[in-house]
Amino acid sequence: MAFTSLSRPGTIGSLTLRNRVVKSPNTTATCNPDGTVTQRTVNHYRRLGEGGTGLVMVEYTYVDDDASKSIHGQPGAANQNHVAGLGWLADEIRSTGAAAGLQLVHCGRQKFLSIKPMKSASDSSWDVIEAPFGVKPEPLTLDEIAGVVRSFGEAAARAYQARFDLVEIHAGHGYMITNFLSPHTNNRTDAYGGSFENRSRILLEIVDAVRANVPRDFPLSVRMSVTDYEPDGITIDESVQLAKLLEEHGVDVIHASGGHHARMEWEVSSWYMPRQPHRWGWEKIKPEVSIPVIASGSLVTPEIANEILESNSADFVSLGRAMLADPEWTNKALSGRQLEIVPCIRCNDGCLHRGIDAKRSVGCTVNPQVAEEGRFPVGTAPVAKRVAVAGGGPAGLRAAAALADRGHTVTLYEPGVLGGALNHATGSTVKQDLAALREHLVHEVTRRDIEVRAEAADATALTTGYDEVIIATGAPQREFTGEIADDALVLLPGDVTAHRDELTGRHVVVVGGGFQGSETALRLAELPGTTVTLVEAGTTLLRGDEVKYDALMLPGHLTEVGVEVRTGAEVIAVDAKGVRLAGTDEPLAADAVVLALGREQASPQLADAVRETGVPVRVIGSATKPGRVFDALHTAHFAARLV
Repeated sequence: MAFTSLSRPGTIGSLTLRNRVVKSPNTTATCNPDGTVTQRTVNHYRRLGEGGTGLVMVEYTYVDDDASKSIHGQPGAANQNHVAGLGWLADEIRSTGAAAGLQLVHCGRQKFLSIKPMKSASDSSWDVIEAPFGVKPEPLTLDEIAGVVRSFGEAAARAYQARFDLVEIHAGHGYMITNFLSPHTNNRTDAYGGSFENRSRILLEIVDAVRANVPRDFPLSVRMSVTDYEPDGITIDESVQLAKLLEEHGVDVIHASGGHHARMEWEVSSWYMPRQPHRWGWEKIKPEVSIPVIASGSLVTPEIANEILESNSADFVSLGRAMLADPEWTNKALSGRQLEIVPCIRCNDGCLHRGIDAKRSVGCTVNPQVAEEGRFPVGTAPVAKRVAVAGGGPAGLRAAAALADRGHTVTLYEPGVLGGALNHATGSTVKQDLAALREHLVHEVTRRDIEVRAEAADATALTTGYDEVIIATGAPQREFTGEIADDALVLLPGDVTAHRDELTGRHVVVVGGGFQGSETALRLAELPGTTVTLVEAGTTLLRGDEVKYDALMLPGHLTEVGVEVRTGAEVIAVDAKGVRLAGTDEPLAADAVVLALGREQASPQLADAVRETGVPVRVIGSATKPGRVFDALHTAHFAARLV
């Protein structure tokens, strides 16, 4: 498929881009503590440029040494000591044929460093910051506002001095400028609070300061949230009005996103949220301005991105996490290799949960090399071997492809359908990102010279003619210890897809309120006429080691889609009429029951049997211990590099 709209050159002010694809500014946290860039920072952004994108936007960069820095490892443009490194970074990006942009920010109340000062529009606090650190925002004084405005202008001059092609003001996502724009976070009563005119004053002053500090032909972008999705927050009508004012003040492009950190499900949409969630907003803005509009937010696939441009919904498309997942996204899309694109599954596990939120640099569930570009390549092995892989789930599929790329002769054993635990995502709207990952992983095996045997491998098969063995057989389902009547319709989560027709329009009880049970309930709830009750013995859902964004937001989403949640209810038996709960004689009626109790430790029996023959064996993914997609793909990547 040709994505011709993506490939067309485009202009932003005086800048011509080779195509319409923009790398959105994602936090990497790869800089030194003083805000200077490192070799890791440069390697990361150069790799993104090599991936074919038209414009690489460097992550949010703090503008002063007072209160604007948000997070560990953040780049700075606050003083002259930052310019040399920024220049190095800009030159490396430009050497790839991509344009280089630098985003400037003041963090406002979203300061994750647990230190004072924290300065914002007002004292409106956010409990995620205040609770662990005890730091509350202080309202900026008028003199401090003037200082912040000046700092943005001076930081923009440093970006120009460093030879960036474009500078962007971050006026969205809950940072300082948004704290002024939104009535939700602005309770000031002076010239910077109250009316829309007053709340937008600081942004327009910052734009004017930037324009006064750089040549008029130096392109200026503003990234804004079409709304913060707060009931008392930014409205789309105000965003449209603001975009028109920004154009009048010399802004060359609007970079439209949405949400803020307190509504993170909109800012960094999870797997169960719709794709392109802010489209309704940028389509309100675009007809009202003559400058281009960049669309942003869970665009994910080249089909979606190309259609946005083709339909004139926006002028450019901006992708963030999708290019962490695959920095070659643009090259692959423009050459019609969309199935080779490693898809972002919007899990927020590698990038946020185990990455930035864990005070580490950014990571990625599906790309183990993010922020470590060039350090762990899958190169040619010194000796070609015959390798058997047992298991065709995500770990086995990824390992098989990587082993083949290293020059080994690979045989993959899988008695069922390739995809393993990912197969349950097929046909589900809320699991479309995981379904895309399954399709990609299977494609990567089938397009290589890998023999696939539709059988379960025992120790004899795995040690007959193979030099090494990879065990990727996953983890078994935890068994239900209660009574199950013979005439009861009882399924496991992996059975739901095959039984969709049978479950449609029925009442289904899901037993188990962990991640497995919660996502199963969501899949069932999208079936027409199906009602779902989720039963959990504990007092809350998602009490394990789930991604924190799922734990925080998924229970509310379950309620929104009509799933009835019953906690503190232990299921002790299942029969044809439903389930029986401990402590009550009243049954909970159900036409079908899904036992989603999670997985338990796999037996080492197969691996031990192989070891006894002297053939080297490596165990990966959930065959080691129950884990998530992150664990499957990372262990597969690093194991394959050692063979």
